[in-house]
Amino acid sequence: MIGIELGERVKQRRLELGMTARELARQTGLSASFISQVERGKTNVSLESLRLIAEKLDASILYFLSESPQNLKPQNYRENDPPELNNSVIQVAERPTLTFPDLGVCYELLTRDLSRKMEAMLGRLSPGTGNVARRLSMPTEEFIYVLSGSLRIGRGTEKHTLNPGDAIYFEGYDLSEIVCASEDEDAVWISVITPPAF
Repeated sequence: MIGIELGERVKQRRLELGMTARELARQTGLSASFISQVERGKTNVSLESLRLIAEKLDASILYFLSESPQNLKPQNYRENDPPELNNSVIQVAERPTLTFPDLGVCYELLTRDLSRKMEAMLGRLSPGTGNVARRLSMPTEEFIYVLSGSLRIGRGTEKHTLNPGDAIYFEGYDLSEIVCASEDEDAVWISVITPPAF
């Protein structure tokens, strides 16, 4: 993923925490020049690199969404919500999205605020795409409901293929695999995670 907006959010969050680019690089194991290029929107960011950056900046990956509303807050935001967050409706055109074309995955945020007790996302994986599962940094519970296509979910050594209308509920640390199992259509699903940790 590449983008000036994403880079600006990384830099803004880093500065909010009083962290230098060199310090962020050291904590993530990434190079300082890479962090600089990310912040200037000059390089692609893999999902794994973004996960490392988000973790060290104490923010959800969704905080760095490519089309994020200005009022999207980091997951640790705890102040009283501004009035604009009182609107619980999110129109399709307002959904923040996070896309990784190289992985064939796109996430759309279905909740307005990341400081609530849960987060909901719409996920879309292209046929033939690999594993996009992520071990989260805290204990979570997750629910996945498949809307279209087929989705393979790995939980430890178990693998389940879910088709439209199928659902699964699991502890987040059990998740080992999310793969599009369809040959000719995207797998589309809704995922709800509590507490917000993506």
